[in-house]
Amino acid sequence: MINFSTAEQRKKHINYALMLAATMGISACSTPQVISHLPPNTLPFFVPTPSSAVPMACANHTDGYIHSYGVQEPLTMAKSIIYALNCQPHEMGNGLVAAGFTLPDQWRPGMKVKVRWNRPIRGEDNWIEKITAIRWYDTPETLFVHFFANDEVRVLSAFAFPGPHHPIPMNLKIAPPEEE
Repeated sequence: MINFSTAEQRKKHINYALMLAATMGISACSTPQVISHLPPNTLPFFVPTPSSAVPMACANHTDGYIHSYGVQEPLTMAKSIIYALNCQPHEMGNGLVAAGFTLPDQWRPGMKVKVRWNRPIRGEDNWIEKITAIRWYDTPETLFVHFFANDEVRVLSAFAFPGPHHPIPMNLKIAPPEEE
């Protein structure tokens, strides 16, 4: 049993309980809205999409050091950005985040992500931000973020780590065309 020390507290709690009951009663009577303004074959943003947590790694095709980078998850309503550190020049596989990025189980056309990276200049932060498409993938694997000269970036999901079977070879100096 709740013990109210004053009549004012009792009145305040009764008003709160009445407002809560009225709100619940009104919301129970509402009907779901039909979404008719969406184009055909388009899912509304709140439909759950099967997804997998995958590792994230970088591939730096430039001469410059990248202190940190982040990729915005395409599925989260909060638009979370997953960050990693330390992307060495001319190396792949640094800045690894183990199973920290969420990718849809099935690739969809037009799937884009925002990539942010910090390439310090004379010790001062220098943040760069680009939006790029995620290349087609069959199954979600490690998300690789490839950095190129002229602030170009490409993002893909691939099983192959550094080696001849990786979709973007490390000896490539110019960014390949962006695939939609």
